[in-house]
Amino acid sequence: MKKILLTSFMLLFMIPSTTYGESLVNAKCPPTENLQKPNIKDKDELISALNDIIPKIYGTDLNHKEWRIEKIQPAASLTGFEKHYFGIAVTFCGKEVANHSWFVRLIFPNASSCQCCNWRTLHC
Repeated sequence: MKKILLTSFMLLFMIPSTTYGESLVNAKCPPTENLQKPNIKDKDELISALNDIIPKIYGTDLNHKEWRIEKIQPAASLTGFEKHYFGIAVTFCGKEVANHSWFVRLIFPNASSCQCCNWRTLHC
């Protein structure tokens, strides 16, 4: 799982912004030889890693200082509308990477009062 956390963070946000999306401009897909299939046993390690990842993405912005996980699961197991996020991962990094990715939906309660503005989707 540590290899995943170190090498395979592919971040795709539902509503990218020029302020927070700039750090993703040079994002690269991870090499497939370093990937491991998402395992529910690794979920706690991913949750712990998010405590480091989220501040790196959003910096010191107070609107994004407080967050909570609404959903976390292997991207390949998504259903319904969320299945499109798996398709996005396939489009940008290929099926091999998508099959080894996690889907994480975060809520930022201080970001805005409207739901469309205060939750983001993160693919790891």
